[in-house]
Amino acid sequence: MNLKGKTVLVTGAARGIGQAIAVELAHAGATIFALDLHRQDLESTMSEVEAVGGDIKTFEGDVANREAMRRFIDELFMLHGGFDVLINNAGVILTGPFAGHDPWSIQKLLDINLTAAILLTRYSLDYLIKREEAHIVNLASLAGKFAPEGLAVYAAAKHGIVGFSSALREELREHGIGVSWICPSFVQTRMVENIQRTFLTPLVQPEDVARAVRQAIEKNLGEVFVPRSMRWSVGKFSAVMPGLARRMLRRVKHSRSWYEVKHDTLSVEKP
Repeated sequence: MNLKGKTVLVTGAARGIGQAIAVELAHAGATIFALDLHRQDLESTMSEVEAVGGDIKTFEGDVANREAMRRFIDELFMLHGGFDVLINNAGVILTGPFAGHDPWSIQKLLDINLTAAILLTRYSLDYLIKREEAHIVNLASLAGKFAPEGLAVYAAAKHGIVGFSSALREELREHGIGVSWICPSFVQTRMVENIQRTFLTPLVQPEDVARAVRQAIEKNLGEVFVPRSMRWSVGKFSAVMPGLARRMLRRVKHSRSWYEVKHDTLSVEKP
């Protein structure tokens, strides 16, 4: 797909990977619909997109609010001309021992990271099928292929994204709709502070992920690793020899990083 003249909906667009995707695709000539929980948080993304000469509209919304998202998608197509590309990027993290997670946080993470992506895709699909061409991108993770300790619920959601995307790509092939899923390594954000890394988990920048998203859309790629070398070290090696991969991580004592360094991006949202 040539992105020039296309319209793209990016969820979780206020910062980090979402912001980088918005800027990269705007630079490619796309109009951006940017969605995040608080409209004011999108001001930085708007400035960055406009700085590269892009067009952007911002929208406030909670991807976990199912009825609100159904109405939002309908309104985008009825009032704003709709979009050609859906990028399900919104996500949160919950780390540490599974036994320490409360049920509310578990359900909230699954609602945002997995269920929202599935339902936004479903709400959009009837419209996208009618477009001349369309594409769906879901942000997964290396944790969706090979999960370390301390990421049990996050990994469950990302494994779900991988499975959902893989099946959907085959289902929508006959409709001319591409489906891609992106599996980044550690991305340079506050989330990875104090987390130990190995050769299996190099550090990448949000802009690296954004470029991978653009390439996936333009070339209609399925599964994309960032960096690409992770296809072999994680995608292949860990799948063929999972026991050896686990032993290697335990030996260098890096497999417990997510287990020992607690991140809970959900706590501030609890009622």
